[in-house]
Amino acid sequence: MILKSALRQLKKNKFMNTLIVIQLAAVMSILYTLVCTVESRMVYYKPFADEINSQGYLCNIDIPVSENEITKNLNGAKCEFTYSGFYTVNLTSDNISDDEQDKYHPDTAILSEKWINAYTPQLQSGSWLNNLPEDEYIHAVVTPDNPFGFKTGDVVTIFNEEGNLSEKVKIIGTMDNKQYIVGYSAFSQTDVPNRFNFFDMYYTFNSQVEDGWGLCIPKSEIEKSSLYDGDFAVRGMCFIICDGMSEGKVNEIYESLSYNYSPTYTKSLDEIKTNSFVYINEQLYILLPIAICIFLLLLITTISVISISINKQLKTYATFYICGAKWRDCAFISFIYSLIMSIIAGVISFAAIFIIMQTSLTVIKSGIFEVAAMLIAVIIYLILSAVMPLVIIGKTQPKEILNKDK
Repeated sequence: MILKSALRQLKKNKFMNTLIVIQLAAVMSILYTLVCTVESRMVYYKPFADEINSQGYLCNIDIPVSENEITKNLNGAKCEFTYSGFYTVNLTSDNISDDEQDKYHPDTAILSEKWINAYTPQLQSGSWLNNLPEDEYIHAVVTPDNPFGFKTGDVVTIFNEEGNLSEKVKIIGTMDNKQYIVGYSAFSQTDVPNRFNFFDMYYTFNSQVEDGWGLCIPKSEIEKSSLYDGDFAVRGMCFIICDGMSEGKVNEIYESLSYNYSPTYTKSLDEIKTNSFVYINEQLYILLPIAICIFLLLLITTISVISISINKQLKTYATFYICGAKWRDCAFISFIYSLIMSIIAGVISFAAIFIIMQTSLTVIKSGIFEVAAMLIAVIIYLILSAVMPLVIIGKTQPKEILNKDK
C-alpha cells in the first residue's frame, strides 16, 4: 500500500518530480566532479611521495647519458631514472629517404617497475605494462596514430642502433591520445614546462602535435633480451636521493650533475615538496567554498521542494490518515517516494558522468570517495524527506486539512 501510494504520487506530480530529479542529478554530478578534482591533486603526488620527502634533487636530463657513468659520478646517491631506447622498427631496406627513415625510429621510453606502477594511462585497447602475459616476447604499449598502424596484438621486430641485433616485441596495449607517460620528456610539446612540483614527472603524448610516435617497454624485459649491452641511456626526469649524506656531499652531487650532464633544471626535493603542497592547497582553497555552497544549496532547495511538494499533497495525506494510516506512515510514503526519485536521479547522474569520461579528457574517474559524496547528498535528501512531513503536518488534524481544500 505504501509503495503504491508513493508511485501514485510520482504519476500525479510529473512536472514537480522532473524538476526534483534534475536538481538531484545535478547536485550529485557536481559533488562527484568536485571530489574527483580534489582527489586528482593527490593521486599524481602519491606515487612519488617517498622520493619527494627525501633529501636530494629532481632533475631533467635532456641529452641521453650512460646510466653506468652517471651512477658512478654521483658517488653513492640512490637514483630513480627514466631511460631512452635507440631502436629501429621493422626496417626492411636501407634505400629509404630521410623523411621515411624517421618513422622507423620510435621514441622508446624504457620504464622501471617504479615508473610503470606510478601511473596507468587510459588505453584504447589491451593492458598496461603492469599486467604482462607469460610468453617468449618482449612486451610494449604503443602510442596511438603511429605511422605503421600498429595495434594491440601485433608482433613487431625491433633492432638495436647498429642493426645487428633484433628481438620480437608484442604490443599488449594501445594508449588513448593525450595520456601521460611518466618521466619521459621526449613527449613535451603539450605540457606547461618547469612547474617545479610533482607534475613535472608527467609528460603528455598528443598525436595531433607530436612529430614522432612511441613505444613504452619495461626495463626488466630489455635486461633479459639480446638488446641489452650492460648499460642504459638515461634521459628525462630523475630523482637523485641523497638521504644520510652530509651537506658537503650533497653539494658535490649537485655540482657533478650541473657540470657533467647539464640538466634543463635541477631542483632540491625540499623545493619540489613545498611547491607541490602550495599547488595542492591552492586547488583546495578554490574548491572548498564551492563544495560548501553546493551543500547549502542542497539543504535549502531540498527543504523548499519537499515543503512545496507536501503542501500540494496535504489532502492526499489527510485521505491516507482517514483510511487508517498514521502521520508516520505518511512520512514513510514520502520517504519511499523520495527514494525512487533519488534512484532515478542517480541513474541519470551516473549516465552523464560515464558519457563525460568516455568522450573527453578529464580528471573524472570512478572511485569510492566519489560515490560516497553522492550517497551523502542522497542520505541528506532522504532524511529531510522523512522529517519534513512530520514537521509540517505532524500537529494538524485531517479534518482541518480537508476543510482548507474545500
